Amino acid sequence: MDLFSRIAEDKIKEAIKNGEFENLPGMGKPLNLKDDLPGMNAEMKMGYRMLKNAGFISDQVDLRKELITLNDLISAATDDDEINRLQEKLTRKQLQFEKIMEQRRKNTNVRFGSYAEKIYGKMK
Repeated sequence: MDLFSRIAEDKIKEAIKNGEFENLPGMGKPLNLKDDLPGMNAEMKMGYRMLKNAGFISDQVDLRKELITLNDLISAATDDDEINRLQEKLTRKQLQFEKIMEQRRKNTNVRFGSYAEKIYGKMK
């Protein structure tokens, strides 16, 4: 066992001894092993998960999928009541998506625009 592994093992044992692994969020609940991105290669999935866990990708992807599904359902529906119900749900989801995107725009670094312009200028 190398030095790094030994240090990590000691830190884990110390944390267990201090009770730091008790009452963790999700403790006792099953793991979600569902494949959220079927058909995508393993490297892309890992990159996506890393970005999502770091907070760079929010639930906007799931909302976008729902919007597409709702549009498909509306186009296939024949009952007027069902179309109205789906249209209302679609409107709610669109507002939710726009709210997430607006929040994301607010969180964007203001300096990025000028920085990007300088990069594009050097590439010309």
